[in-house]
Amino acid sequence: MKKNKKTIEIINAARILSVILFSLILLTVFTGCSGIFYIPGASYGYYIWEEKGDIFVTWSADRKEIKFEGDISTDGEIKGYELIEWEKESDIIDIEKNEIDFTAELDDRDYSDGIKFSVTDYSYIEFDLKMNNGYDFSRINVGGFLENPENDIFRIEKNYFSELEKKHFYEKRPFAEFFHKLFSNRYFTFLYILIFGVIVIEILRITAIAGTSDRKKRVLWILISFLVLAAIEVCSYFLLKFIAG
Repeated sequence: MKKNKKTIEIINAARILSVILFSLILLTVFTGCSGIFYIPGASYGYYIWEEKGDIFVTWSADRKEIKFEGDISTDGEIKGYELIEWEKESDIIDIEKNEIDFTAELDDRDYSDGIKFSVTDYSYIEFDLKMNNGYDFSRINVGGFLENPENDIFRIEKNYFSELEKKHFYEKRPFAEFFHKLFSNRYFTFLYILIFGVIVIEILRITAIAGTSDRKKRVLWILISFLVLAAIEVCSYFLLKFIAG
């Protein structure tokens, strides 16, 4: 009776963990590029995304004195804009027909600023963004999956965000990098899967399988468990090979 109770508790715990992990994956996948998540006062860098046809460019600092300055230009026309948490005393912005220049400072009391604007008849938007008079494109995050540009000065094509939404979740950041690293270090990856699988099988052996009175059935269940583990290893290899290319 005690063994059965422990088995039920283990199974319930595994189910709860699976539901939580699956929910987190779904939440990440389906939020897409409709917005972006960062924490003013903790996150540090630029955050760029599109929402309902408007382009958002915001910046945040981790309670330090940071100078943000940038130039945003386009071959189209900037029709409207809105300043987000702007301080007129310390923040400067100049908006023309096809260009936005700004300088803004954050400190331990001012965590975040930003701009929301709309653009018409354009094929690209070009960004030249600096922090403390220097470039750090690893601190520039684009889209809901926080893509980093490859260059200090970079462009976003008109359909960039809509094309990003069409990608499969495993092609987006951070999933793409995660699966690529798993496949690049596949020998260690499959070794870890093997060790984890053996541990799971051993737990099952001393809980659920041990409750079976028939010795042949116990051996059969253990054999089936190892066959399933082998199948998982093989499927994982081909799946990662397909995803990572």
